[in-house]
Amino acid sequence: MPTGAAYRPARARRQLVLWLVVFTVATSGFALAGGSAPVIVVLTVLHGYAFGAVGTINLAATIDLTGGQRAGATMGWYTAAISTGYAIGAFLGGALADNFGIPFALAVLGALPALSAPFVLRLPAIEAPPHEIPREAGLRGLLSAHLKVDPRVWLAFVIVLYINVISDAIDSFFALFALAVGLPLAASGALKGMKSAAATFIRFISGGVFRYVDHRTVNFWGVVLMALSTFLIPVLPTFVVLFVLFAVNGVCRGLLRVTSAATVAEVRAEGHDVGIASGVYNAGLDVGAIIGPAIGGVLGDAFGLGAMFQMIAVASFALYFAVALATARGREQLRLGMFGRRAA
Repeated sequence: MPTGAAYRPARARRQLVLWLVVFTVATSGFALAGGSAPVIVVLTVLHGYAFGAVGTINLAATIDLTGGQRAGATMGWYTAAISTGYAIGAFLGGALADNFGIPFALAVLGALPALSAPFVLRLPAIEAPPHEIPREAGLRGLLSAHLKVDPRVWLAFVIVLYINVISDAIDSFFALFALAVGLPLAASGALKGMKSAAATFIRFISGGVFRYVDHRTVNFWGVVLMALSTFLIPVLPTFVVLFVLFAVNGVCRGLLRVTSAATVAEVRAEGHDVGIASGVYNAGLDVGAIIGPAIGGVLGDAFGLGAMFQMIAVASFALYFAVALATARGREQLRLGMFGRRAA
């Protein structure tokens, strides 16, 4: 949130370079920590903040550079690059660690953000939008600025909160549920991998999808189908049925990640500031990742894992509609999503 408020188009390149270098220091620094607990704590906090800052500034700068145009295609490639990086990083990090040791892997992979910094400096200058959100000093000013963000951005916040609550709850506890219903661990791994692959693949081709279907329509039905596919997990937990449900879940996650980011880009296309909007949007991703496993664990202990999946699905679905119906802008987005056209 503070990084989004501090973002300015005129200094975006310098801001992004700064946090890329900090990200490298915070990642490669683990190679030199030597098991020192205080150093590891400091590096962990710095690493988390740098990761959030890079994501917030990078999204805002990407949207500003494109002017928010062709939002579906642009955000499709943007989010696909993120998921591809996660996949490559896991394989590459493991291979380097096995062959050369964990410190070497951290040092080498941690250097990549800083190596990308010169390319950032070659980007063209970014012009400020005509409708910039005023930012006053202090905590009150920060809160006031966030309250002035377009309601569609808060809806995007709820969507990414929604998908991460569901996805992280499934990823954290499905293996335990699968064992309880007689599925081997290999099946859990295959389903998780397939879900991630489906989410990544659909992001790469989402530009083609949005040529024929409005992203708000995809947004609405993606929320519906992701909730439904999660709700049905404990109904008939055979591998074939779960394969279909996880495929639908992955496709919906991938598309919703694109459509929610496209909503932020759409705000910029209308000439509005996206610095704070990017902070709000990325915060939704992180909050969902924090509370998803926590809520899932509490509900799973109280009601069982099968019921937990269903309760998470219903509660997240209800939250989305509550926020969408809370404002006139949100209701309009909902109508456009449901019917694919502007209501009379």
